[in-house]
Amino acid sequence: MGSKNHIIWGVTTAAAQTEGAFDKDGKGPSIWDTFTKNSRKIKDKSNNQIATNFYERFAEDIDVCVDIGLKIFRFSISWSRIIPDGTGAINEKGIAFYNKVIDYCLKVGIEPWITTYHWDLPQKLQDKGGWRNREVIADYENYVRVLKDHFSDRVKNWILVNEAIVCIGAGYFLGIHAPGKRGIKNFSASIHHILLAQAKGFYILKTDNNLLVGTAVSCTKIEAYTDQKRDQKAALRIDALMNRLCIEPYIGLGYPKNELPLVTNIEKFIQEGDMEIMKVDFDFWGIQTYAREVVKSAWYIPYLGCVLVSPKKRKVPVSVMGWETYSEGAEFFLERFSKYDPEKPLWLSECGIALSDEEDDSKRIAYYKKIIKGMENVIAKKINLKGILLWTLVDNFEWAEGYIPKFGIVGMDKTTLNRKMKKTAIWLKEYFSNQFD
Repeated sequence: MGSKNHIIWGVTTAAAQTEGAFDKDGKGPSIWDTFTKNSRKIKDKSNNQIATNFYERFAEDIDVCVDIGLKIFRFSISWSRIIPDGTGAINEKGIAFYNKVIDYCLKVGIEPWITTYHWDLPQKLQDKGGWRNREVIADYENYVRVLKDHFSDRVKNWILVNEAIVCIGAGYFLGIHAPGKRGIKNFSASIHHILLAQAKGFYILKTDNNLLVGTAVSCTKIEAYTDQKRDQKAALRIDALMNRLCIEPYIGLGYPKNELPLVTNIEKFIQEGDMEIMKVDFDFWGIQTYAREVVKSAWYIPYLGCVLVSPKKRKVPVSVMGWETYSEGAEFFLERFSKYDPEKPLWLSECGIALSDEEDDSKRIAYYKKIIKGMENVIAKKINLKGILLWTLVDNFEWAEGYIPKFGIVGMDKTTLNRKMKKTAIWLKEYFSNQFD
């Protein structure tokens, strides 16, 4: 049995956004547990201590995937549930939980995918400097070895780091995400260290040639506000930051210094041999894209030299997140990344639309219809697209936005946490039944 267009469909979830059980069964605190204790940093003054309670309701959620017709369940591992202090003793109850998730996926015919790091660094490692401290690379290597030893016998597909540019940019440069750090020094050290850690994690997992190991890259369509040269150059800078910085070192191009002068700050943290280690031939690339941004030159903004032109000023609709939702970005970036390496398998490893409680879910169906049309165009161009992983299954804790944005194809009652399939899930179920014969 196979899809008529051979595209495999699944969902992506993240531990810090779904699991809850923040201090249960030996789990140590993560930076997001700490960050959300101060509710002023979260728009709806919420936290992720319960989230969707995936920790106790994982079987129910995986069953929903089966019912809809999804084939892949991508979830992340909470580092501090496995190694509470980030380094040192292993929490066997944490291992047992993920064994249950993996085994249940396999029992019901869903393929489990693991993301090793989706932004929830153990707080004990942050206390030592987090990603700014180069020592965290060795801690990450040790953590990946533990995951490999316990889970690689049943999990074939692995994504190492989810969206490094967003994780580090929001958490160590703008300070709007955990751990709430700001400044160019925090960013420059942290981005290099997380990208180097990812390369080293790749080598550890690939000691087993049966594993397929990739990365998930956040991509944002960047355009200039005018055709003036200064705005065009500003757009090239931000494009290099958002869409090139976290992939080009791996394919031997190094950091995009010509278009992005702040790379000189990153270079201060590069040690001998680092860039050679980072030449990593990932088995696949995950492309993740949601929005389009338009920029114009602003000489007074340090390092970046530009500002965003708001969607309101551009007179385009925005989601509840304040973004211009841009479904066309999926086709654009899959084609663009295929030009780096036409043979490289590509996944659209996250895509979705944020709606408010008041918006009709038919908007989500319309969004996914556009995504499907874009994927048909990609396939027609002979681009090596393997599949699509939706963001996300159940409405969850959406980082600093709290529970306001609804990305899920399944709703959740805020009081009971009971799940209910939305119009999108019902539509997808029908779509898949027509796709598979």
